Amino acid sequence: MSSGIQALIDRALRPVRTRLTLLVGRAVLRAVADGPRMQVVQLTALDGETLDGVERWQDYGVTSHPRPGAEAVVLSLCGNRDHAVAIRVDDRRYRLTGLAEGEVALYDDLGQRVHLTRTGIEIDSPLNIYARTDGVLRLEGEGVEIHGRTYVQQDVAGKGWRETHVGGTAYRTDTWTTGAIAVPGTEFGLDQPHIPSDHPEGP
Repeated sequence: MSSGIQALIDRALRPVRTRLTLLVGRAVLRAVADGPRMQVVQLTALDGETLDGVERWQDYGVTSHPRPGAEAVVLSLCGNRDHAVAIRVDDRRYRLTGLAEGEVALYDDLGQRVHLTRTGIEIDSPLNIYARTDGVLRLEGEGVEIHGRTYVQQDVAGKGWRETHVGGTAYRTDTWTTGAIAVPGTEFGLDQPHIPSDHPEGP
C-alpha cells in the first residue's frame, strides 16, 4: 500500500480513533449538585479538562453524596465529550478495607458504617443512631441486651424513668409523668424527643 493511500486511511480513521479513545475515562470529582432528580457533578479529566453538568448514574435504592476529590469513571456516549455520564464514583480516602470474602459494608467520611460480617451485622457510629416507625419497633432474639455507659432511659406516652450513673457505684433513678408538678431531682418528659436524650446535669 502506498504511503499516500495509507495517509488517506489514517486521516479518515482519525475521528473514529479519537472518539474510541474518549469513550471511557477517569476523572476527579470537583462539585456535586444533589438537588436534581438525577445527581449532577462537575469533573476534571484529561489534563485538566473540565466537564460540567455530568449526570451521575447510581443504582436504584442506593444513593450517596460524594465529597470533592473522589474519583469517577466517565462514559462519553458515542465519544461525545458534551454528553458524558459518570457511572461509578469511589473515594479511596474513606473506603473500608480488609473485608473478608463475601462481606458487604456501607460507610461514610465520618466513620459511620453498617458492616455485614461473616458473624453478624455491625452498626458503628461516633454520632447518634435514630430509628423511628409509625408501626411497631420489635427487637427479638435469644437474648436482648441494652448497655448504657452513662444512662438508660425509657418513656411510654409521657411516663417513664431514667437510670443514671453518677460516679463509682452510685446511681440515680429519675421518674416522670408529663404534666405532673415538678419536685427537686425529678425529670419530667424526654429532653429531646427527636434524638437520644441528653443525660441529666449531675446528681
